[in-house]
This record gives sequence, C-alpha cells and structure tokens, in this order.
Amino acid sequence: MSVFNIYKKGQGKYVRMGTVAGIAIILLLGIRWVDHRIIALQPSYIKAIVSLVLAASGGIFSFWIVNKPKFADFMILTESEMRKVAWPLPRVVVTATKLVVLMVFLLAGMLWLVDFGFVWLFQAIHVLS
Repeated sequence: MSVFNIYKKGQGKYVRMGTVAGIAIILLLGIRWVDHRIIALQPSYIKAIVSLVLAASGGIFSFWIVNKPKFADFMILTESEMRKVAWPLPRVVVTATKLVVLMVFLLAGMLWLVDFGFVWLFQAIHVLS
C-alpha cells in the first residue's frame, strides 16, 4: 500500500470528512493560540512559517488518521450504523424539548421549596442563626 492511497475509498465518506473538519477546526484554533500566546513578539514571517508548518503537519496527520486501517474501519462502521438510525420528526424533537425544559423548572422549584423548608426548620430549632 502506497503512502498516499486512500484506504477503502468511497466508504465512510461523510464520517471521514467530519473527522477532517474537526481536526481542521482544532488545528486552526491551535495555530491561533500559538500565534497569539507563544510567538506573539516574533516577526510576521516567523509567524507565517510556524503557521504553515503547523497547518501542513495537521493536514498530513488528518490524512494519515482517516486512512489508518483500524480507524478507517471504525469510521466506516460508524457511518453504516448512523444510516440505520430512525431520526425523530422535528415536531417530536420540539415537543420533547419543551417537556424537558418544563420538568427542569418544576424540579428546580421543588428543590427550592425543600431547601426553603430546611432553612426554616433549622432556623426554628436554632441550628442556623
């Protein structure tokens, strides 16, 4: 197998693209952090060289990781399982979200009442002043 061959080309396409996009976001944030924190006082051409070296190494790493056989097989299987998922309708998601938010507020209110009751009780028996 050559270094630049794509392992099982055409399989796990979307998961691989998502992985590369995630690595790219992390890499860009890392380059920005290094640029502002570590080499902030350096001349701009040094910043550009360091940024290019980090970007190139990140690109090579992302290509290597998505074509590593074990990891690529995992991503291929992940995509095939995600295709089997029965995604809920938007109406169901909105209704479930409303129910969760309502239950959170109800539970918070009940806990506040219990807390208020304990404070009142402890002040009544002079445990709290």
